[in-house]
Amino acid sequence: MKLTFEQLRRGKTLDFDDCMRLEFRMVGRVIKGVDFYEGTRAAVIDKDQSPQWNPARLDEVSAADIAAYFEPLPGGELF
Repeated sequence: MKLTFEQLRRGKTLDFDDCMRLEFRMVGRVIKGVDFYEGTRAAVIDKDQSPQWNPARLDEVSAADIAAYFEPLPGGELF
């Protein structure tokens, strides 16, 4: 939820190309983490609807954790 909120906050003032850069940075980092796979497991594979998020609570997600998703990519941007 915090990541999505920050994406919307940042994206509201960007043009299309900059939004796509922001999205590419964010998604690339999301799939390197564990929560995407845990959510998929809980919703699609096991269908138990009980994901075990890491961290488990929103108040355990720091502003620095969220900001890291939007940092420029090492080695350059997509376009």
